[in-house]
Amino acid sequence: MNTATRTRRTRKGAFGHSQVRMDDSVYLLRRQVIEVIYAANRRLSVRLPRLEVRVVDGGDCHVLGYAVMGGKVVHIPKDTFGRPCLLQVVLHEILHAVLSTEHDEDCRLMSAYVDHTLTDDEAWELFLGYF
Repeated sequence: MNTATRTRRTRKGAFGHSQVRMDDSVYLLRRQVIEVIYAANRRLSVRLPRLEVRVVDGGDCHVLGYAVMGGKVVHIPKDTFGRPCLLQVVLHEILHAVLSTEHDEDCRLMSAYVDHTLTDDEAWELFLGYF
């Protein structure tokens, strides 16, 4: 994928979302996602590729995150931050972005819907199982 294509893909959001301009507050939100990625790298025996993380706004309020399948791009809406399910959403989107993992309604992490009973430890266990 060339740079122009990647730039177009990352700036235009799906589900009616648009990328939020970077400032100090957006940087702190984005940093929360990056910290999950760093934690994943510490727990995995392999290194994740570099992921482009973008904070988006507007659009469908029911979407807590989305990724370009296999494209190493993750978008997290501003409304998702501060929710207890943030870790679950980020791990879910990493699997889409890195491994092109499809939704699986039999998996509590890869279901299309958030499982509010899923603990952080269980989410990590399921995530690591994909690798």
